[in-house]
Amino acid sequence: MTDDGAREADGLLLETGRERLAEENLSDPEHPRQIAQEKPKLEEGHHVFAENRKGISYDSLFGSYIDGAQRIVVTDPYIRYFYQIKNMMEFVEMVIRRKAPEDQVAIHLVTGPDDGNIHKQRELLESITEACVGSGVDFTWAFDTSGTAHARDIVTDAGWKIVLDRGLDIFQAPLRRDGFSLSDRLQEHRMLKGFYVTYVRLG
Repeated sequence: MTDDGAREADGLLLETGRERLAEENLSDPEHPRQIAQEKPKLEEGHHVFAENRKGISYDSLFGSYIDGAQRIVVTDPYIRYFYQIKNMMEFVEMVIRRKAPEDQVAIHLVTGPDDGNIHKQRELLESITEACVGSGVDFTWAFDTSGTAHARDIVTDAGWKIVLDRGLDIFQAPLRRDGFSLSDRLQEHRMLKGFYVTYVRLG
């Protein structure tokens, strides 16, 4: 990875700290402490992430770019196996955490069928749909049966397209051992595969 690419990737990590305490109004003791939302500046760009690093999550990669979206379309022909569908579920969880409670967001996945075990694939994808009931997120999915879809991207009606060479499959498989690991639930503690992400402003 080039030095410029490394700087771009490291700079993206700074966006994870979006919330900070507002300055207290000391002249008014009745004035409550407020939480100010620091809105990051969204820019187009291409970022390269090296293999075997940590500190990246779906929230830091996508969060600011999907904020305010009412419809999100994820295109990835390889959401087929359990771990890939688990990645999709974690993306949905990220959207649920970030959206306002009163907002309704539609997430639609376009993927390819797993010819080896399509029944299990359908079952797992439908379980995401069922899990989202009452969450304010409507998850739907469809198979692209043309066999010609290879692009992996995320498109929002908030005006952004996010292109990923690996799709959501950016984390290395965890080391299996007894006991607990932070990487089981916290993406920032997982080792990365090498990948790139490109942000494109639409319209």
